[in-house]
Amino acid sequence: MGLLDWILKSIIGNEQDDDDSGVSPVGIALAECNPSEDDSTVGREVDADASEDRWWKPQGVNRTEYAPGVEADQGTDVRAIEAVLVSHFDGHDLAMPPFPQVAERVLQKLRDPRCSMSEIAAVIAGDQVTTANVLRMANSPLYRGLEKITSLQQAVTRLGSTAVRTLMMHHSLKAAVFAKKPGDSRLVDLVWGGSLASATVMRELSRLTSVGSEDAFLIGLLHDIGNVIVLRTVNEEERRFHMTVDVRSFEYLCHICHQEFGELIADAWQLPERVKKLIRDHHSYPDPENQLRTERLMLIVADMINQMLGYAPEVQYDLLSTPAVEELGLLNSPGLDQSLAELPSKIEEVIKSLA
Repeated sequence: MGLLDWILKSIIGNEQDDDDSGVSPVGIALAECNPSEDDSTVGREVDADASEDRWWKPQGVNRTEYAPGVEADQGTDVRAIEAVLVSHFDGHDLAMPPFPQVAERVLQKLRDPRCSMSEIAAVIAGDQVTTANVLRMANSPLYRGLEKITSLQQAVTRLGSTAVRTLMMHHSLKAAVFAKKPGDSRLVDLVWGGSLASATVMRELSRLTSVGSEDAFLIGLLHDIGNVIVLRTVNEEERRFHMTVDVRSFEYLCHICHQEFGELIADAWQLPERVKKLIRDHHSYPDPENQLRTERLMLIVADMINQMLGYAPEVQYDLLSTPAVEELGLLNSPGLDQSLAELPSKIEEVIKSLA
């Protein structure tokens, strides 16, 4: 069992086999990259008592089935990049994003039950970037308390070992997205913002389901990790041919390629088979016997919410009438409307605090 296999197994639970498979679409788009002239749903104040402001039930919309919202009619340049991406599906001549050394050392320490949080803090303190990320996370809307945390020791104590493990995965994904070589900042922000939005939505959904909050955040954060390779390839092609790939074309390339690349990264990072299955297929509707059914239903709901709030190609749904929401039992959750009303501002706050 690999190091990260052990870690994520300890966070998410025992690996279980399921037989479902399929190809799923994905698109990621922050609202500010393509804002509506009339209205912006991202982060706006919502009055749960005003039906016209209920973003989760837009007027005149009755769609209940998940749809990708990605246009497939692309130009010659984009088709050429698509061919390059597809040629790497077998992993040949493809550099995987590395796992940061400091994160690996922290996770090794966490594997030892005798290791103290002071020792963990000492390892983290050896890297300024990781230290800054830990302090930022401890003071983020996800974990913050009544007082601002200013010392690393306080931050690690507040987070606890399970959350520190999650943070190391967060730090690793962020390092992969924000590569050293400068790229197209629009697309970088799309990938990072979409990942944080998914993670935040999954964490909020966990309050209404049986999935733990750290598990849910981690699954939401990593399920579209294959977009990192799409991002790197597109940035390389843009520099090579002095071209610019527009947002919709980038979304299309992610839609076509992200699952295959996500599985390759999962192998390189030694993620457990259970997580690989969620990365490989998280949009197709799960069978009743599927052992990861709850997580898959949550990811479908999270992706639909991202589409409605502008963090993915726009599609509007009658959210509370969708099969995934009904089968998760969310309609019976007290305070559901209030939770949904507060969700856009929570996502925006998390993205701002962890940028």
